[in-house]
Amino acid sequence: MRKILISIVLVFSAAFTLAAQDMAVATVRLEKTEPVSGQQLEKTIQAIEQQQGRSLSNEDKKAVLNQMIDQVLVIQAAEADKNIQISNEEVEQAGMRLLSQQLQSMGAIPPGAQLTDKQQYKQVVEQQGLSIEEYESTIRNQLLAEKFITSSDPASFQAIGPASADELNTEYQRRVSEFVVSDSVWFNHIFFNVKDLSPADARAKYETAQEVHRRLLNTSVTFAELVASESEDNVSKGRGGLIGPVMKGDTVAEQLYGNDFMTKLFTMNVGDISDVMKSNVGYHILQITEKKAAQLLPKDDPEVRSYLEQILYAAKYQKTFDEVTQKTISGLRDRATINYFGEYR
Repeated sequence: MRKILISIVLVFSAAFTLAAQDMAVATVRLEKTEPVSGQQLEKTIQAIEQQQGRSLSNEDKKAVLNQMIDQVLVIQAAEADKNIQISNEEVEQAGMRLLSQQLQSMGAIPPGAQLTDKQQYKQVVEQQGLSIEEYESTIRNQLLAEKFITSSDPASFQAIGPASADELNTEYQRRVSEFVVSDSVWFNHIFFNVKDLSPADARAKYETAQEVHRRLLNTSVTFAELVASESEDNVSKGRGGLIGPVMKGDTVAEQLYGNDFMTKLFTMNVGDISDVMKSNVGYHILQITEKKAAQLLPKDDPEVRSYLEQILYAAKYQKTFDEVTQKTISGLRDRATINYFGEYR
């Protein structure tokens, strides 16, 4: 994945608005004079110390300040470059991607899931104590910085070549454990939802499930017909009740269905029809349609190769991005006027 931060401190807004009691620790002038907030510096230092579990030395703190100054220089230069434009749609899409990645890392949403609902996106941002305007201002600055850096030396980025066979093989061996696919099961189900029901209503729903199960075993009605007429899973109903693959050891599936459900699921064979089974979300009647044993995906599998190519390209891109960033910032510092105050003088 492309990294759009030019330094660890770019997660904070580059627009350092000073309160009356705040003191600037530096001023930066490239296109305009801009103060660097002492409060913002302290907040950034505290965040880094918490992340790293250690106190920063004075030399480290000066390095953080210089990173903040570099950030201001890049944003000023990017804003002055009339060829660099960032649309509101780009900002919103990037904001959703970044927030989705953060929620995935926290386990709040499944791996690979993406926020797409704009109202939900706004609510999640505001739950973090930020307004959507503050959050998207930071995202806009990140996009401005990346576009400015990549446009300052396009030849270096165009020179990033595809991964060689040796690079692909080495990366595959290094990540081989990632390509072990667990036992997996596909099934059709007739689902009866008990979420938010009272105990009495949940019991009635169980009795309904039992009656549907008796009809399945004792009449000519087919499983597909009962899915269409009885299942309360409207998402899977349109594909015959199909769910899968469900992977053994998948923590998301275990949270959804429960350990007892998962254990029984993997003891069944293709063609089996279950009794009424209880999960964490309701009652199910299952029809096992496919099972696959654990396997190691080979390095020439198209999806494995594509994944490895993306990983290797991202590493090369990041190395180039860092090198071009340092060269670009060096040039900006030569043109800029920077003043340090207080203990950073």
